[in-house]
Amino acid sequence: MALWLTAWALASEPASETPKEKVVFSGTEDFELRYWRLDDRLPDFPDSRVLDYVEQVNRVTLDLSFRSGVKRASGPLTHSVSMQIDEVALFANRYYLDEELQIERDLTTPSLKPDYPGDWYINPEKWKYSVEGSEFSLAFGDSYAAFGRGIALNLNRNVDIDIDTSISGIKAVFRPGLWDVTAVMGQANRQQVYQDNPNVGLRPDVRHGIAGVRVERFGLGPINAGVHGVIYDFVQTEGLASLSEPSVSDAIVGGGTVEAVGLGGVVDAYVEADIMGYTSTVPFGGEDPKLGYALYGSTSAYVGPTTWLFEVKRYKDSERINAATGPELYKMAVAPTLEYERVVTEDSSSALGSNDIVGARLRMDWTAIPQTLVPYASVGIFRDNDLDGGHFNKVPETIFHPMVGVESVGEHLTLIANGGVRVDDRAGTAGGADRQIHADVDFKYPLFKDFHGDVALNIEQFHWGNNPFQQTDYFEVESAVSLQKGSMLALTGFLDYSSNPLVDSTGNVGEDLYAAVEFQVKPLSAMTIKAFYGSYKAGIRCSGGQCRLLPGFEGARVSLVASF
Repeated sequence: MALWLTAWALASEPASETPKEKVVFSGTEDFELRYWRLDDRLPDFPDSRVLDYVEQVNRVTLDLSFRSGVKRASGPLTHSVSMQIDEVALFANRYYLDEELQIERDLTTPSLKPDYPGDWYINPEKWKYSVEGSEFSLAFGDSYAAFGRGIALNLNRNVDIDIDTSISGIKAVFRPGLWDVTAVMGQANRQQVYQDNPNVGLRPDVRHGIAGVRVERFGLGPINAGVHGVIYDFVQTEGLASLSEPSVSDAIVGGGTVEAVGLGGVVDAYVEADIMGYTSTVPFGGEDPKLGYALYGSTSAYVGPTTWLFEVKRYKDSERINAATGPELYKMAVAPTLEYERVVTEDSSSALGSNDIVGARLRMDWTAIPQTLVPYASVGIFRDNDLDGGHFNKVPETIFHPMVGVESVGEHLTLIANGGVRVDDRAGTAGGADRQIHADVDFKYPLFKDFHGDVALNIEQFHWGNNPFQQTDYFEVESAVSLQKGSMLALTGFLDYSSNPLVDSTGNVGEDLYAAVEFQVKPLSAMTIKAFYGSYKAGIRCSGGQCRLLPGFEGARVSLVASF
């Protein structure tokens, strides 16, 4: 239907010849060279760093756009072509022992690159051709899509945790007047080459099928409303072979949104409801499927110098949409979590992906000094009844998380600080409670001439409740001190400490102590060069409702990012 609407838009207006406009070509270059120092040793060479290696990664994006020589009454058409090419190579990854070749680690699996010699791989990762007018756009190739707040569909780039999953297929957007109609159909295409994480055992995509439509109506007084539907087909075969598999949907999601803007001049509100109908046992790990649903609402009220934000959520078996793609390190849909993601741990990460949780969060921001000083206070309360997956607890938990913070932005000084206490109280008395105290601060201040300093500090103390396999309480500190000259030069020292036994890394100064230094220079406004030496710890990092366990690193790294 979206293709028909686009064709109708192209044919419904008179056209006139006009000179072609200038072609615009642009691109980015993202190059990184990493020397990995490893603790692993060969049994016969305990004092030799034989297993150290060098990894080189390069990502190039190219974009070409031009306007059509035919000008329509509503404006010219803009055509664009884009491509992303990823490349990775390993060095010092092979050696001979007793005249027999030894390969320390496999860069790729045989199904991805069976015949390439050496340790290298190149992949035209993303490509797209699109044409856009004032009332429509049509794209072939790789696109991104999110419906509502992302509960039903949310496939986007998440560079904070090195995830980039697009939809390879067709995306059409039609905008007649106060309506928006978005249709997308294709297969999930996650990146093969990681830009920031180690590349080992790369394999082809499992190209799950996706088809979705969203219709939005704006300007119903203060109301904007929308409805959407998405079909998911989870396949089992890697690579393009999945195209030949029978197309049977595993999940059908339907939902709607209502947004109210400026009610009474002081209130904004948003509500979304989605129902997940599972038509196979895949999202339930082979068990009989059940109906899932998700409800989310938020209200913002502007009262004098204060802003009040109230959010509620109720998710039941909605996270099972992501069950098939969890091992592939991305999510098809990402619902609002209401969590402070900077302090998510191995324990609390399970609440972000809970299949049975209800909760609310209230936050008040006070503009003490307009455009200068804004302190805030918030409190979140959740009930997590899910006991499967990564949950350490075997009984439901009531989660209580109050926080305070401040943001101060002056002409010369900037301060951002947050702190809170999180208690995960397990039902009954035998389980006890997990307790977490955390604080973080980022302080920028002037020094001399064009130089300024930046101090960032994050502290966390975690105490476990009672577990069947008891974990050890731990303390963590992450710190960075930077000397900067505008945006052109920066010298930063890092010092981290962690006594968390679940962290799968070892410090370079001591077993729990990590130190590093990084130098950054911008020789051109569109070019940044960084040189890093030292170590940082492994740990969980969350962004936009997605969490990923990132490995630690010890060694040296040089990177160059440029646009042209």
